[in-house]
Amino acid sequence: MTKVVAKIGRARALVRYFRDREASLLGKLLVLAALVYVVSPVDLIPDAIPIVGWLDDLGVMSLAVAWMWRVVGRYREAPVASAGYVGSRDLARNASTPL
Repeated sequence: MTKVVAKIGRARALVRYFRDREASLLGKLLVLAALVYVVSPVDLIPDAIPIVGWLDDLGVMSLAVAWMWRVVGRYREAPVASAGYVGSRDLARNASTPL
């Protein structure tokens, strides 16, 4: 049960990150580009080559997910403001609070 709640918390934090206008556009594009790279048939190493073709997709996606969880972790316990989502400036001020 607690694992499910943790996953829901991460999903909400991801939504907060993508809706935050002050968050890095480059970071958002990195995650989307990694997803497009994995899904698209055009790769650096074609998926037709067994194992090696899949490993480059796995590597790109694992780097994007690791980066995303590190950045999105800041949004995990951020309170939602009444007018919208909390900006990154507010999160920086509250950075001393444990996640």
